[in-house]
Amino acid sequence: MRRVFTGLAGLTCLVVLLALGTENCFADSGEGNAVALGKRPILNDNLPHAKKEAVADALKASVERAVVAMLSRSDIAENLDFLWEQVLTDPRKYVETYRVVGELEKENQYMVAVAATINARALEAFFTQAKILNIAKETPSVLFFISEQSFNELLPRYWWGNNPLPYNSVAEDALTTLLEKQGYTIVGNDTPRPDPEAVGISFDFVHDDTAALKLGAALKADMVVMGRARAEEPSNRMGDDRSYGAAIALDLFDTATGERIATLEHSAVVKSQADDEGTRHALTQAGSLAGQALLSKLQAYWAAHQRTVRAIETRVEGADYLSSFIMLRKVLNDMPGIEDVRTKEIGSDQAVVDILFKGNGGKLADLLMLKTFDSFGIEMSEVTEDAMVIRFVTKEDVAPVEASEIKKAYISE
Repeated sequence: MRRVFTGLAGLTCLVVLLALGTENCFADSGEGNAVALGKRPILNDNLPHAKKEAVADALKASVERAVVAMLSRSDIAENLDFLWEQVLTDPRKYVETYRVVGELEKENQYMVAVAATINARALEAFFTQAKILNIAKETPSVLFFISEQSFNELLPRYWWGNNPLPYNSVAEDALTTLLEKQGYTIVGNDTPRPDPEAVGISFDFVHDDTAALKLGAALKADMVVMGRARAEEPSNRMGDDRSYGAAIALDLFDTATGERIATLEHSAVVKSQADDEGTRHALTQAGSLAGQALLSKLQAYWAAHQRTVRAIETRVEGADYLSSFIMLRKVLNDMPGIEDVRTKEIGSDQAVVDILFKGNGGKLADLLMLKTFDSFGIEMSEVTEDAMVIRFVTKEDVAPVEASEIKKAYISE
């Protein structure tokens, strides 16, 4: 019975931590260690046994605090059974050192304050192996729009927009190869290339960055790179060798915000005896140089704006909210940074969903404020790092949603 009592006490403390934070259960020792409290009754005047059990409770509480700090609320909620069986039944294996900083015997009860150092690396490795925690370095996905033109071509070649031409960009190959070696995901370079018209996107001109960002959002790309590559006519000659030059200009955009992050220009000159070889080598060299600079910009920007996926618990409400909620789900599914929308509860006047988003609740709220909806408006409140409330304001003369569409709101799409 004692073991069951201890486990339930530990799980209760974990739930309290989730709801209220850690201040009510712990304090900072001032020496980098968490201070936790443990209390046990003194049975049959057996004070040593009460001390041992109280210290064990305090150490378990310290490990629980480390778990709460390491995992998201949704990770904990989804893995309570695993935490109970695999962590809380033997928490002392994650305790490196501890010392008793205070103790009290009163009214046949023994209370102890323990400062413990927790082996966070061991916990982190354990959760990673169990696929609860992903500590791999996150890199953004990138979509390239690189038009390319050689000195002997009348028009540039590109794969998107109006009248695209057969396309195999030498400069883009150099760029994507460099980024892929660094772990970046390249979007939209499959064969065949994506068809913008298939998702209702049209380009007003070749380098229409507004349309490029829309296609980037549709393809779930975090970043968009639009650029021009051109190989120049050979000039200087030395014996059989001639000089071949190429230049590339790139614009880097954040798909989620539409912000232009950087503008880069690089050129290269190579020697060759043949036009095809010289042109290809010059474009490759220019692409590699631009890729190094692009990689530096991407790394710096993503380090400052890195977005790990978190579950934003969102309560949606309002008169006849369900029709609007269905339309909002469709918008969310097409927004960059949204991994999934999972329905948790649904009722006659409100629903609760988890929006899996690469960012926090404030960032998601900012993006939603920029959206316009034909059939409703939205009001957002109680926005925190991982929660928000969305209230729908329905517009007049809106056609009702089909029953088949309403049914889809009950499941993740």
